[in-house]
Order: sequence, then structure tokens, then C-alpha cells
Amino acid sequence: MAVADYNWFDRMVHRLAFGTAMPQDMLSDMEDSKFGTLIAAQPIDRPIFITSLARAGTTLLLEILSRHSALVTHSYRDMPFVLSPIMWRKLSGRFQVSQDRQERAHGDGMMVSADSAEAFEEVLWLKHFAGHYAQHGISVWSNDLPPAFVSALQRHMRALIVSRTMAAAPGRRYLSKNNANIARKDALVKAFPDALFIVPLRHPIDHAQSLLKQHERALKDHGESAFARAYTSDIGHFEFGPDHRPILFPGMEQAIAAYDPTTLDYWLAYWIAAYRQLDLDGQCVAIDMERFTEGDTTIGEIFEQLGLAGDDAASAFATATIRPMPQRREAAACDPLLHEQALTLYGNLREKAKRSGAMAAPEAVT
Repeated sequence: MAVADYNWFDRMVHRLAFGTAMPQDMLSDMEDSKFGTLIAAQPIDRPIFITSLARAGTTLLLEILSRHSALVTHSYRDMPFVLSPIMWRKLSGRFQVSQDRQERAHGDGMMVSADSAEAFEEVLWLKHFAGHYAQHGISVWSNDLPPAFVSALQRHMRALIVSRTMAAAPGRRYLSKNNANIARKDALVKAFPDALFIVPLRHPIDHAQSLLKQHERALKDHGESAFARAYTSDIGHFEFGPDHRPILFPGMEQAIAAYDPTTLDYWLAYWIAAYRQLDLDGQCVAIDMERFTEGDTTIGEIFEQLGLAGDDAASAFATATIRPMPQRREAAACDPLLHEQALTLYGNLREKAKRSGAMAAPEAVT
């Protein structure tokens, strides 16, 4: 659902939800009071986190996997009371309307509707770690998440699943797309030892060009719409536009000092900083997006790596949707040193991704 489609009532409700913490907290307390026992009964079974820098192919993978009958993820209908999915579904169900799919605001051909999957998990992180989101950048998380936050995330996973079935569903698994989780993977592994991470890998020059193009688009769109700018900040999406805040991976401070976000070199340096620290260990399903979109890797193989049975609906959507990713790398003009570093790192990551295809999914833990 495009932000431009929000009518005056949608915008009023959004501002109510995000204007202060009180409405979100109040509805969450009501949800715990009414459905706490049901939420607690829902097991957490091998949660799946899709993460990478934006524009890597995370949305495509989310769109496909969200159609798998065993997986539950956020959708646009969970906005704006993302932290109370059961109560909000019950309240908003009275005035929900169907909506035709249309191209999302990114202008990348991805078609969405109010029922489409979307990345809203960051709302919870922003609520609990507001101090990480400084104006110049987002600090990297340590490897130990506070127990109170782990409990809050567990509760959110359980509640989201229950909101879809209104009953404990042992066979359902939590799925999220959160680009910022690339900076928290090790911490999430410690908190959820049976979790799996899907990490799409895209050619760094193509990826950096796409990041730059989206940043330029967001600068224009957010300059024309104060609500669109506020919306992205409210949900913790600081990837692009006038409120862009990079994740401060090691080496990123130097990149910020050396390059401007309106240049390709900045986004290539960001790519290097992000993927240089990424550990593609045994809990990662690393997907070479060039091979995947050209058919060398199948969605069935990915299901198998995630410990999922085949699913006709998800497989059919994948067949109808997947197209080779555009390649514009030959026309790119960037710093030769950055170019060399990025290609070397990309080559190493592709080899690791190829080897990760043989990994075995962890056993279910409830």
C-alpha cells in the first residue's frame, strides 16, 4: 500500500499511533490482558530473518516466502499498530476494504496491496533502542541483547502468528524482512539459537547503483510530502532520503567523511563496510541473486534449506515473478580502489554462498 494512497483518516490514525508512545503501549497492554494466555501458548519454531542492505532482493524473497503456508510475516494491514497485531486486526477488520495490487513507491516494478508482506519489525527495535539511532548514523548492536528486549521480540513473534489464526499454531513459523538486522545477526543468533538467516547477495556495482537511485528518488519524494518523510522515520526506515542514517559498521565513519550520499562511491563504500563484517555461518542461507534470478538456484532448494516442505502457492508465485536482475555494472564510474575491494569481497561471498547450499537446517525448537 503506497503512502500516497493514505487518505485523511489513514493519516490521522497513523499520527495517533506514532505521535506518542501511549497509544501503542495502551493497545499492547489490552492485548496482553485479553490474549496473554493464547500468546504464551504459541511456540517459536526456527524463526527466519531475511536481511541484507536494501535493494539486494529482500522484498522479492519476502514476497515469495510470505506465501508459504507455514510462514507468518507482517503485512501492510498491521500498520500502524504493529506492536499489537491481534487487537489491531480485530479493531480494523470492521472497516478493511480490498485493494488492487499496484506498484510500490520504490518504482521497481514490485506490485503490492494492503495484504502484501512488508518490513515492520524495526518498529520494535526503534522503541527499545532509541539511543542507537543518532542523527549521523545507527550504532551497531553488541552480541548480547537485553533479556527484556528478547522477551519483547519473542512475545511479538508469538502475537503475530496468533493474529492470523486466533489460536496457537505449532506448525507456523515467524518470518521477517529487516534490512537493519544485518548489523544484529550475531546478537540474534545468541538470542535465537535455532534461527535461520536469508542473506541475498547482489553484484556490488549493480547494488550500489540501485541504492543511489533509490536515495535520489526518496530525496525527491520526501521533499514533496512531509507525511511520506515522517512515515519512513516512524517505522525506523532510515535507508534513504533526507533522514538517511547509515548503519555505522567498522570503517563507515571514514566513508561518511570521504563521500557524499549522492555519489556512487558512498554507496559502494557502504556496501563494503556492511558485507565485510558479515559472517555467513551455518545458520545463513546465502543466496546469490544473480544465480537465483537466472534459475540456477530454485525456490525449492531454498525451502529445503529452511526446513520447509514444498508449497504450490509460493512456488507458483516465484515462477510468475522472478526475472533476471538488471545489470548496469559496465557503465559505472567509481573509485578504482573501492571497485577492486568490492569485487574481491563479492567473489569470496559468492563462493561461501555456493557452499552454503549444502547446509542442514537446525532442528525445530519449541
